[in-house]
Amino acid sequence: MPESLLFRGIADWLLDRALHDGDLSETVRELGRRLITGGVPVCRINVDGLLLHPVLGALDMTWDMASDTCRSQSIPRAAAKSSQFQKAPFYQLVKHQVRFQRTRLDDPKACEQFPLFVMLREAGMTDYIACYESYGRADPLDWADLPAGTEGSMVSFCTRRIGGFSRSEVDNLRGLSVAIALTVKMASDRNLAEVLLETYLGTLSGRSVLAGLVEKGDGRVIDCALWFSDLRGSTTLAAQLSIDDYFATINDYFDCTAGAVIDHGGEVLKYIGDGVLAIFPFETTTRPAAEMCMAAMMTAREALSRADCKNKMRAEQGIDPIAFGIGLHAGKVIYGNVGTERRLDLTVTGPAANEVTRLESLTKSLSTPVVASRAFDDLYQGDLVCLGRQAAPGIKARIEAFAVPGIGTAAPAIAAQS
Repeated sequence: MPESLLFRGIADWLLDRALHDGDLSETVRELGRRLITGGVPVCRINVDGLLLHPVLGALDMTWDMASDTCRSQSIPRAAAKSSQFQKAPFYQLVKHQVRFQRTRLDDPKACEQFPLFVMLREAGMTDYIACYESYGRADPLDWADLPAGTEGSMVSFCTRRIGGFSRSEVDNLRGLSVAIALTVKMASDRNLAEVLLETYLGTLSGRSVLAGLVEKGDGRVIDCALWFSDLRGSTTLAAQLSIDDYFATINDYFDCTAGAVIDHGGEVLKYIGDGVLAIFPFETTTRPAAEMCMAAMMTAREALSRADCKNKMRAEQGIDPIAFGIGLHAGKVIYGNVGTERRLDLTVTGPAANEVTRLESLTKSLSTPVVASRAFDDLYQGDLVCLGRQAAPGIKARIEAFAVPGIGTAAPAIAAQS
């Protein structure tokens, strides 16, 4: 096949991969295979891209011909200011907006430019070409000390051929840079969307939005275990603590509660002030009701255990302990979008969602940290202690409440706080 047709076909294939959300790691690996099959002697391909991500700063992906594997790693934002990162070709090309660089690795003096070049030369590589494409965004990347317009991606190719790449190979490989950059950008943007939706909505809700649950009124009825916790004395804490200490306390509380929910497979739907509303959806085969209720109960136990650990550390620092109540319920809820056309909230509504918050409020009057409902007890395959029918604010009928044996009673002074 003529070289020009080979590269035209590869460019078309890359665009197709970008359009159809192809896995980036597999794309880079297949790119290497296609080039070798077409007679282009690449032995290493590296793809780097800056990321708009809450934690991660850059993506680094390397395919090696000998192992035919693609190694991928994400570079934390904090590492983007390290000397190691800033001595890499990628950083320098991005910083200085250099779109193309070729370095003959068989020239020892040229290899002195970057530590990476010395390593590649020692591995027998003779030629290195790199192409950088900017995404043209106007926002500066303060976390990486990079100016506006530098967000983009780079691809580099190496060969072991004596004499390096031919002139036509260099031109054609350079011609792939835009298609590769688009592939990287699409994969990065998709990953960012997934991460942000999972971070701010939760795994289940984020996937639902990506699957098209995006209009007001979209939703369905689901069966689930419901989990609600509320921090004790938050009003007093906000008045007494400095803003930094208050946020530290709130985050300690969320680490105990929401963190435990996520670790046990639950979905944190929202933070209602200092309350945490979560669900454990039922699915007949993969998430049966009894197991999800057990998971919700284990989450409650874990949350209280984490609070014990946090409070020991807080006591050593002379800081007041954190305390909270937990309500557990089970039932049908309407899971979907509510709000206005321009501001939606993906949440659960219905009587069961209201009742779980009322159950939590009983932890104060009953001086126990966890209160469950009759509906939860009917599904939970463990022992609960009936506390009788209790009056709960906002509900006409009394609620049959259950406590958890083995979970200590809260001190009356703490339980009485609002």
